[in-house]
Amino acid sequence: MHIAYSRDRLFKDVGSRRQLFIDDDVIAFVRNLTRRQHWPEKHPANPLVSRSEPWEVAPQFRTSNFNVAKDDLFKAWCTDFYGYFGSDKMMYGLNSLYSRHYYMQSEDGLNWEKPLLGKHEVDGHDTNTVFAHPPYELVICPSIMLDPDENDELRRYKMAYLFKPKDVPFPKREGSRFHGAGLSLAFSPDGIDWTPYAGNPVIPGWVSDVCILTHDTVDGKYVLFGRAGGVAGSSSHPEFNRWFPRVYPDGPEGIWGTRRRVYRLESDDGFNWSEPELIFDPDESDNLDDHHYGFVSWRADEMHLGVLNVLHSVDNTMDMYMLYSRDGLRWKRFQEHRPLVLRGGAGSFDEFGVETPTQPVVIGDEVWFYYGGMNVHHDWWIFGQQEGLDVPEAYDPTLSADGHHLGLATLRFDGYVSLDATVREGHVETKPVYSKAPHLFINGRCDLGGYIEVEVRDRWDNVWDGFSREDCDTFTGDDIHHRVTWQGRDAVDEVPDSVKLRFYLKNAQLYSFQFTDN
Repeated sequence: MHIAYSRDRLFKDVGSRRQLFIDDDVIAFVRNLTRRQHWPEKHPANPLVSRSEPWEVAPQFRTSNFNVAKDDLFKAWCTDFYGYFGSDKMMYGLNSLYSRHYYMQSEDGLNWEKPLLGKHEVDGHDTNTVFAHPPYELVICPSIMLDPDENDELRRYKMAYLFKPKDVPFPKREGSRFHGAGLSLAFSPDGIDWTPYAGNPVIPGWVSDVCILTHDTVDGKYVLFGRAGGVAGSSSHPEFNRWFPRVYPDGPEGIWGTRRRVYRLESDDGFNWSEPELIFDPDESDNLDDHHYGFVSWRADEMHLGVLNVLHSVDNTMDMYMLYSRDGLRWKRFQEHRPLVLRGGAGSFDEFGVETPTQPVVIGDEVWFYYGGMNVHHDWWIFGQQEGLDVPEAYDPTLSADGHHLGLATLRFDGYVSLDATVREGHVETKPVYSKAPHLFINGRCDLGGYIEVEVRDRWDNVWDGFSREDCDTFTGDDIHHRVTWQGRDAVDEVPDSVKLRFYLKNAQLYSFQFTDN
């Protein structure tokens, strides 16, 4: 569903959808206002989860290796690639994908426990494992979501993953396909007890090690982001460097796509998927060594928002960046192209990487971004010994055992951008909008001596009687959902036609507005 202002209509029917100022969709003009981007603040309790149990070997909070959802409890899952340092004794490459998948839970989202589930033992220890190989099929890079629209209680939780059958050996040559592998699904009523779908794989031949499953709460579609196309510029020549091919910025014929990129698939039922569509490919706005590693999206009413995880391959670090879209297909970067959450300083738990494959969670007046933080580099601890790199992780790859952690950063609800005025009064006027909802609400914050006032006009700039600026009850507070009144009058649906809203601000920030009944 593509909801935006259109010149072929006299007005935009906004209904009860929140109108954010991320783009210019409803803005007619402004005076003395600036658009300011805001960033989540790291929680002081970070890191929330790290390696702590005797059965944990190398637990990961990486793209496609963890998820967080809010149900009756906060629930989280992560992958332990125990094959790196467990009984397999440093088997690099695909053998190291032997993994266990852990479940965690929390009442407040900050203090997490790892409950013993009685499902899988490791060295005599009961564990919080929900999937493990062996004895089960190899589940690689699972993406887990809580489906808000699912009516079948047994399928409330859904998992998408790369599947390798038990009886199929690992390929001897890295990059070879698993015979019988593909994108598969599993279902659970609680996120603990999982049942693989009998018709797996739903996409045969899928071999992407990044697959992020989401649900579009407005359009009602399942959306999957992954690396369906692989590396288009690959070669079977024995001297070809699969992980570090040449980068051709101009993309000459036959050699484009030598960096990681992201494809999008959609489905009405989760079983039948569209053909992959390329939506993220590094371009002139990226550095020469930047890879688009993975992407996760969510909805803020009509706006599509998302986080693009970017690998800076030379420094071997990860960052994540916010993007927005009106249709979920064509994405734009925010005007300030800086990471959504900055990496920490020397010695911090997120010094070398910040990334997320999980949708944020709305908690009260805030949006909570759970993210993975790394205090080891992206892959130096994996390939450093083989390549002879002069880095600590190559000399001691087990540094990565405590190299991955769960962090949290929080943001004001809908607080991605604001229209700001400082010591000079400013105002913004909307294009004509229409709603049958009875009340107007704003998300705004006023500094000391600041205010926000609203005036309702028709599309020809006539002020509606009783809804002038002079009639407006001045807002001087800080509220994500403040009902606007005019001398106590709040039934804005008395206005019989489309309207233009003019917001007057001084020393204040306006984040969004909405017509609704409560």
